Amino acid sequence: MNKVCIAGIGPGSLAYVTPAALEAIQNCDLLVGGKRNLDSFRHLEKETYEFKSSLEDLYLFVERERCQRRICVIVSGDPGFFSLLDFFLKKLEKDALEVIPGISSFQYLFAKMAKPWKDFALCSMHGRDTDLIQKLTEKDGVFLLTDRVNNPGIIADFLLEHGFNDYVMTVGENLSYPEERIVSGKPKGIIKDHFSNLCVVVIEKDGME
Repeated sequence: MNKVCIAGIGPGSLAYVTPAALEAIQNCDLLVGGKRNLDSFRHLEKETYEFKSSLEDLYLFVERERCQRRICVIVSGDPGFFSLLDFFLKKLEKDALEVIPGISSFQYLFAKMAKPWKDFALCSMHGRDTDLIQKLTEKDGVFLLTDRVNNPGIIADFLLEHGFNDYVMTVGENLSYPEERIVSGKPKGIIKDHFSNLCVVVIEKDGME
């Protein structure tokens, strides 16, 4: 029985895929991932399985196929940061997994901001209840993975509603791609802007160095 490799491929651009992840992708028999991630490796002409929505279907497919083939599951960012590692650990023993870390979107954005991230809360809005007010009270700031519902505009509206008018939002859109855009401003300005669905957000007090 082959181990299941879960490889983080970074924020998107092939320039941020680590050599270890690329080697695992090149050596696998079957590449598994979401459409956007798979598209980045079409040139390798690997057999692929596109993960769409059902985690249970994904697991059943991987468990069946790993009997005879080497499988590499590719995920955006890092497998351990609000990604598929949690799910696979519920299904398989850790000895059945090979995990290759990747550059997370929070690492990439903070690097672009030339700012350390150790004193920021790292959170996700993907189908989760996040006590944003508490996090902003406890930490210097917050990093948020967004989704189609909890987008930068909705987050800006929440901040205005709860009196965080003077905080600064930095929105990282399409990070590492040619159309990358990084925008900073107060919530009242961010709420007027339009962003794609591929965004992350940093919120911090105005004037922080």
